[in-house]
Amino acid sequence: MSRRTATALTLAACLLAVACSDGPDPTRTSGADRPDDPARIATAAPERTPPAESSPAAAAPAFAATTGRDVEEPTGGPLTVTAVRVARQDGYDRVVFELAGKQAGQPGWRVEYVDNPSRDGSGDPVEVEGDATLVVYVDGAGYPYDTGQEEAESAPVPADAEVVREVELGSVFEGVYEAFIGTSRKAPFRVFRLADPARVVVDVRHD
Repeated sequence: MSRRTATALTLAACLLAVACSDGPDPTRTSGADRPDDPARIATAAPERTPPAESSPAAAAPAFAATTGRDVEEPTGGPLTVTAVRVARQDGYDRVVFELAGKQAGQPGWRVEYVDNPSRDGSGDPVEVEGDATLVVYVDGAGYPYDTGQEEAESAPVPADAEVVREVELGSVFEGVYEAFIGTSRKAPFRVFRLADPARVVVDVRHD
């Protein structure tokens, strides 16, 4: 056998061995093994936008220097208070009155501290936990049969609330819904509106 023939047979044998091998080609890197392969790059979870009532609101006024009355007139409606939520925020406790109705509107309010809280209409005294009582009158309210909405039934106060001790819900009387916020003291507060859905927000400052 000539040297050329022997070389050709040896090369053919090597090619056949590679073709029949079950193992991966060590000279190639599969897409799944590449560090920059899109299939191996985890997709970052989208950031969750907190509810407007939980984040610092640009529309929120500064806390009042005194603890006097805060008043705002309503427009449209009538609306029903469908939910009341209480939460502790950074520097204050927040009470949110959410409203809805058949017709669009913006609720008004009258919020103030009172020494002897009582219910409108009946005049019955109201017992609320705490050393002070902040009365919230939500103006522009309607009865459920007018608004097509059910009234809120409770407003649990979280254990970490610092100033708010209890929220006692009332009812509608002559277009005004009333509620009573028991607080640990006559702390400064602020009141403002949020929309979509309509809300009245009452913040009671910690210090």
